[in-house]
Order: sequence, then C-alpha cells, then structure tokens
Amino acid sequence: MSQTPPQSQKDASGRNVRVVFAVVALVSVLAGLLIYVFAVPLGFDEDLAEIIAIIFLLSAICDYAVLYFWDRIFKNRSR
Repeated sequence: MSQTPPQSQKDASGRNVRVVFAVVALVSVLAGLLIYVFAVPLGFDEDLAEIIAIIFLLSAICDYAVLYFWDRIFKNRSR
C-alpha cells in the first residue's frame, strides 16, 4: 500500500530541488569564471579555458531555464 505524501511535503521537496538547481547554476558560473581568469596558472591554454568557460556558462543557462520553466515542466500530476 503506497501513500502519497501530503501536499506540504511535495511543495518542500520541489523547493529543495529548485534550490539545488540554483546553487548548481551559480557554481557553474563561478567555475567557468575562475577557469577563464586563472587559465595560465592552472596550466590551461587560453583557447581551451575559453571553451571550458563557455560550457560552464551554457550549463548555468540550462539550469536557469529549468528553474524558469519549472511549473510548466512539472505540473501537479496527482489526479
């Protein structure tokens, strides 16, 4: 017998997941910035550092898009 969690637990869980996505987006932006700025001391070629920074930035943009469209993507399906 499976029970569905109360609505307040579902809301809290969704909020926690959104916080994780936001933190991952911020960490991605910071990681890309740090790799781009400190490419030479880290031993990266400048072109490679730029590519890695762009990838981190794109990852952050995707995380932000998930946050922005969260309610449209994950509608309440408890019918």
